[in-house]
Amino acid sequence: MLHATSEDFDESLRLLSTRNPNPVSSHYLVPYLEDPTYKENNLKIYRLVDENNRAWHAGVSQWGEESSLNDRSIGIEVVNNFKCDQLETAKEDEATIDLECTFPDYPQSQIDILAQLINEILERHPGIGPVDIVAHADIAPNRKSDPGPKFPWKQLYKRGIGAWYDNDTMSQYSLEFKQQLPSVQDLQCALAFYGYPIEISGSHNLQSRLAFRAFQLHFRPADYSGVLDPETAAILYALNEKYRAASSNNCDR
Repeated sequence: MLHATSEDFDESLRLLSTRNPNPVSSHYLVPYLEDPTYKENNLKIYRLVDENNRAWHAGVSQWGEESSLNDRSIGIEVVNNFKCDQLETAKEDEATIDLECTFPDYPQSQIDILAQLINEILERHPGIGPVDIVAHADIAPNRKSDPGPKFPWKQLYKRGIGAWYDNDTMSQYSLEFKQQLPSVQDLQCALAFYGYPIEISGSHNLQSRLAFRAFQLHFRPADYSGVLDPETAAILYALNEKYRAASSNNCDR
Protein backbone atom coordinates (compact mmCIF):
# COMPACT_ATOMS: atom_id res chain seq x y z
CA MET A 1 0.00 0.00 0.00
CA LEU A 2 1.50 3.32 -1.14
CA HIS A 3 1.15 6.46 0.95
CA ALA A 4 2.50 9.99 0.77
CA THR A 5 3.58 11.52 4.05
CA SER A 6 2.39 15.14 3.62
CA GLU A 7 5.42 16.06 5.77
CA ASP A 8 9.16 16.43 5.24
CA PHE A 9 11.54 13.60 6.10
CA ASP A 10 12.33 14.62 9.68
CA GLU A 11 8.71 15.06 10.68
CA SER A 12 7.67 11.90 8.84
CA LEU A 13 10.28 9.83 10.63
CA ARG A 14 9.28 11.33 13.98
CA LEU A 15 5.59 10.63 13.47
CA LEU A 16 6.20 7.08 12.26
CA SER A 17 8.70 6.04 14.92
CA THR A 18 7.69 7.69 18.18
CA ARG A 19 4.73 7.22 20.49
CA ASN A 20 2.00 9.83 20.20
CA PRO A 21 -1.72 10.12 21.05
CA ASN A 22 -2.70 9.08 17.51
CA PRO A 23 -0.28 6.25 16.74
CA VAL A 24 0.76 5.75 13.13
CA SER A 25 3.44 3.55 11.68
CA SER A 26 4.50 1.97 8.41
CA HIS A 27 6.81 -0.77 7.34
CA TYR A 28 8.96 1.48 5.17
CA LEU A 29 9.77 5.16 4.67
CA VAL A 30 11.20 6.38 1.36
CA PRO A 31 12.91 9.82 1.43
CA TYR A 32 14.21 11.99 -1.40
CA LEU A 33 17.55 13.75 -1.71
CA GLU A 34 16.21 17.27 -2.31
CA ASP A 35 14.45 17.35 1.07
CA PRO A 36 16.44 19.85 3.19
CA THR A 37 15.76 17.79 6.32
CA TYR A 38 17.32 14.66 4.79
CA LYS A 39 21.03 14.84 5.63
CA GLU A 40 22.32 11.69 3.95
CA ASN A 41 24.36 11.89 0.74
CA ASN A 42 22.68 8.81 -0.73
CA LEU A 43 19.13 7.61 -0.70
CA LYS A 44 18.32 4.73 1.59
CA ILE A 45 15.14 2.97 2.60
CA TYR A 46 14.13 3.13 6.25
CA ARG A 47 12.57 -0.08 7.53
CA LEU A 48 10.50 0.86 10.56
CA VAL A 49 8.38 -2.27 11.09
CA ASP A 50 9.18 -5.86 10.15
CA GLU A 51 7.03 -7.07 7.26
CA ASN A 52 5.76 -9.92 9.42
CA ASN A 53 4.38 -7.49 11.99
CA ARG A 54 1.33 -5.24 11.87
CA ALA A 55 1.81 -1.53 11.19
CA TRP A 56 -0.77 1.22 11.70
CA HIS A 57 -0.94 2.89 8.30
CA ALA A 58 -4.24 2.02 6.61
CA GLY A 59 -6.88 3.07 9.15
CA VAL A 60 -10.49 2.28 8.31
CA SER A 61 -10.04 0.58 4.96
CA GLN A 62 -11.33 -1.96 2.47
CA TRP A 63 -10.16 -3.56 -0.77
CA GLY A 64 -12.41 -6.10 -2.39
CA GLU A 65 -13.84 -8.30 0.33
CA GLU A 66 -11.02 -7.55 2.76
CA SER A 67 -11.33 -4.85 5.43
CA SER A 68 -9.12 -3.62 8.29
CA LEU A 69 -6.15 -3.78 5.96
CA ASN A 70 -3.57 -3.07 8.65
CA ASP A 71 -3.93 -6.78 9.39
CA ARG A 72 -2.78 -7.91 5.95
CA SER A 73 -0.81 -5.23 4.14
CA ILE A 74 2.67 -3.78 3.83
CA GLY A 75 2.66 0.00 4.16
CA ILE A 76 5.16 2.19 2.32
CA GLU A 77 5.26 5.89 3.17
CA VAL A 78 6.84 8.00 0.42
CA VAL A 79 8.07 11.41 1.56
CA ASN A 80 6.07 13.99 -0.38
CA ASN A 81 4.90 17.22 1.20
CA PHE A 82 1.48 17.38 -0.45
CA LYS A 83 -1.31 19.43 1.08
CA CYS A 84 -5.00 18.77 0.65
CA ASP A 85 -8.22 19.75 2.37
CA GLN A 86 -9.96 17.07 4.36
CA LEU A 87 -12.35 15.13 2.14
CA GLU A 88 -15.03 15.39 4.80
CA THR A 89 -15.42 19.05 3.84
CA ALA A 90 -17.01 18.05 0.52
CA LYS A 91 -20.75 18.72 0.45
CA GLU A 92 -23.30 16.11 -0.48
CA ASP A 93 -24.98 18.35 -3.04
CA GLU A 94 -21.80 19.31 -4.93
CA ALA A 95 -21.81 18.14 -8.54
CA THR A 96 -18.04 17.64 -8.49
CA ILE A 97 -15.34 17.41 -5.85
CA ASP A 98 -13.15 20.48 -5.98
CA LEU A 99 -10.72 20.37 -3.07
CA GLU A 100 -7.80 22.73 -2.64
CA CYS A 101 -4.80 20.46 -3.12
CA THR A 102 -1.14 20.83 -4.03
CA PHE A 103 0.76 17.74 -5.11
CA PRO A 104 4.53 18.09 -5.65
CA ASP A 105 6.31 15.90 -8.19
CA TYR A 106 8.12 12.76 -7.11
CA PRO A 107 11.85 12.92 -7.99
CA GLN A 108 12.96 10.14 -10.32
CA SER A 109 15.68 8.96 -7.95
CA GLN A 110 13.00 8.45 -5.29
CA ILE A 111 10.82 6.44 -7.68
CA ASP A 112 13.81 4.33 -8.71
CA ILE A 113 14.61 3.28 -5.15
CA LEU A 114 10.90 2.76 -4.42
CA ALA A 115 10.57 0.45 -7.44
CA GLN A 116 13.56 -1.54 -6.21
CA LEU A 117 11.95 -1.89 -2.78
CA ILE A 118 8.58 -3.01 -4.18
CA ASN A 119 10.19 -5.58 -6.48
CA GLU A 120 12.06 -7.01 -3.49
CA ILE A 121 8.78 -7.20 -1.54
CA LEU A 122 7.11 -8.98 -4.47
CA GLU A 123 9.91 -11.53 -4.58
CA ARG A 124 9.32 -12.27 -0.89
CA HIS A 125 5.53 -12.31 -1.27
CA PRO A 126 4.67 -13.77 -4.70
CA GLY A 127 0.99 -13.93 -3.76
CA ILE A 128 0.66 -10.14 -4.12
CA GLY A 129 -1.01 -9.58 -7.49
CA PRO A 130 -0.99 -6.44 -9.67
CA VAL A 131 -4.39 -5.22 -8.40
CA ASP A 132 -3.22 -5.63 -4.81
CA ILE A 133 -0.68 -2.82 -5.15
CA VAL A 134 -2.86 0.10 -4.17
CA ALA A 135 -2.92 3.73 -3.08
CA HIS A 136 -4.06 4.90 0.33
CA ALA A 137 -6.84 6.73 -1.53
CA ASP A 138 -7.96 3.49 -3.20
CA ILE A 139 -8.73 1.75 0.07
CA ALA A 140 -10.13 4.80 1.93
CA PRO A 141 -11.57 7.10 -0.76
CA ASN A 142 -13.80 8.99 1.65
CA ARG A 143 -10.77 10.08 3.71
CA LYS A 144 -7.60 10.09 1.65
CA SER A 145 -6.06 11.48 -1.55
CA ASP A 146 -2.51 10.15 -1.37
CA PRO A 147 -0.18 9.48 -3.02
CA GLY A 148 -1.96 11.82 -5.43
CA PRO A 149 -2.11 12.46 -9.18
CA LYS A 150 1.64 13.04 -9.59
CA PHE A 151 2.49 9.53 -8.45
CA PRO A 152 3.75 7.61 -11.53
CA TRP A 153 1.62 4.48 -11.50
CA LYS A 154 2.04 3.92 -15.24
CA GLN A 155 5.83 4.12 -14.95
CA LEU A 156 5.80 1.54 -12.16
CA TYR A 157 3.57 -0.72 -14.26
CA LYS A 158 6.13 -0.61 -17.06
CA ARG A 159 8.65 -1.82 -14.50
CA GLY A 160 6.50 -4.79 -13.56
CA ILE A 161 4.71 -3.22 -10.59
CA GLY A 162 0.96 -2.87 -10.24
CA ALA A 163 -1.90 -2.78 -12.72
CA TRP A 164 -2.61 -0.69 -15.81
CA TYR A 165 -5.12 -0.93 -18.64
CA ASP A 166 -4.43 -1.85 -22.27
CA ASN A 167 -4.93 1.13 -24.58
CA ASP A 168 -6.63 -0.84 -27.37
CA THR A 169 -9.21 -2.34 -25.02
CA MET A 170 -9.83 1.03 -23.40
CA SER A 171 -10.30 2.67 -26.82
CA GLN A 172 -12.88 0.05 -27.83
CA TYR A 173 -14.88 0.63 -24.68
CA SER A 174 -14.52 4.39 -25.08
CA LEU A 175 -16.12 4.31 -28.53
CA GLU A 176 -19.00 2.28 -27.13
CA PHE A 177 -19.50 4.48 -24.08
CA LYS A 178 -19.46 7.70 -26.07
CA GLN A 179 -22.67 6.41 -27.61
CA GLN A 180 -24.20 5.14 -24.37
CA LEU A 181 -22.63 5.41 -20.93
CA PRO A 182 -23.42 2.49 -18.58
CA SER A 183 -25.86 3.23 -15.81
CA VAL A 184 -24.60 4.59 -12.51
CA GLN A 185 -25.43 1.28 -10.85
CA ASP A 186 -23.47 -0.69 -13.46
CA LEU A 187 -20.48 1.62 -13.06
CA GLN A 188 -20.63 1.31 -9.29
CA CYS A 189 -20.78 -2.47 -9.65
CA ALA A 190 -17.78 -2.41 -11.96
CA LEU A 191 -15.79 -0.30 -9.52
CA ALA A 192 -16.68 -2.58 -6.61
CA PHE A 193 -15.79 -5.61 -8.73
CA TYR A 194 -12.32 -4.19 -9.31
CA GLY A 195 -11.88 -3.70 -5.56
CA TYR A 196 -12.92 -0.20 -4.53
CA PRO A 197 -15.15 0.29 -1.47
CA ILE A 198 -18.37 1.77 -2.80
CA GLU A 199 -22.05 1.45 -1.98
CA ILE A 200 -24.13 0.19 -4.92
CA SER A 201 -26.78 2.88 -4.64
CA GLY A 202 -27.64 3.68 -8.25
CA SER A 203 -27.13 7.34 -7.33
CA HIS A 204 -23.90 9.18 -8.00
CA ASN A 205 -23.91 10.63 -4.51
CA LEU A 206 -20.97 11.85 -2.45
CA GLN A 207 -19.61 8.44 -1.49
CA SER A 208 -19.81 7.40 -5.14
CA ARG A 209 -18.03 10.53 -6.37
CA LEU A 210 -15.27 10.05 -3.80
CA ALA A 211 -14.75 6.43 -4.86
CA PHE A 212 -14.53 7.39 -8.54
CA ARG A 213 -12.27 10.31 -7.64
CA ALA A 214 -9.86 7.85 -6.02
CA PHE A 215 -10.00 5.65 -9.12
CA GLN A 216 -9.24 8.66 -11.32
CA LEU A 217 -6.35 9.75 -9.09
CA HIS A 218 -4.80 6.36 -9.79
CA PHE A 219 -5.71 5.69 -13.42
CA ARG A 220 -6.81 9.03 -14.97
CA PRO A 221 -4.93 11.74 -13.04
CA ALA A 222 -5.48 14.44 -15.65
CA ASP A 223 -9.02 14.88 -14.29
CA TYR A 224 -10.01 13.53 -10.88
CA SER A 225 -13.20 15.49 -10.31
CA GLY A 226 -15.21 12.34 -9.62
CA VAL A 227 -17.45 12.93 -12.65
CA LEU A 228 -18.58 9.83 -14.55
CA ASP A 229 -17.53 10.09 -18.17
CA PRO A 230 -16.81 7.71 -21.08
CA GLU A 231 -13.04 7.70 -20.53
CA THR A 232 -13.31 6.81 -16.84
CA ALA A 233 -15.83 4.06 -17.63
CA ALA A 234 -13.68 2.72 -20.46
CA ILE A 235 -10.56 2.53 -18.28
CA LEU A 236 -12.51 0.75 -15.55
CA TYR A 237 -14.02 -1.84 -17.89
CA ALA A 238 -10.64 -2.39 -19.58
CA LEU A 239 -9.04 -3.06 -16.20
CA ASN A 240 -11.76 -5.52 -15.21
CA GLU A 241 -11.45 -7.34 -18.52
CA LYS A 242 -7.67 -7.61 -18.08
CA TYR A 243 -7.45 -8.47 -14.39
CA ARG A 244 -10.88 -9.66 -13.32
CA ALA A 245 -11.73 -11.66 -16.47
CA ALA A 246 -15.16 -10.08 -16.80
CA SER A 247 -16.81 -7.07 -18.38
CA SER A 248 -18.37 -6.43 -14.96
CA ASN A 249 -21.46 -4.67 -16.25
CA ASN A 250 -23.85 -6.02 -13.65
CA CYS A 251 -23.98 -6.87 -9.96
CA ASP A 252 -24.81 -10.55 -10.34
CA ARG A 253 -21.46 -12.02 -9.33
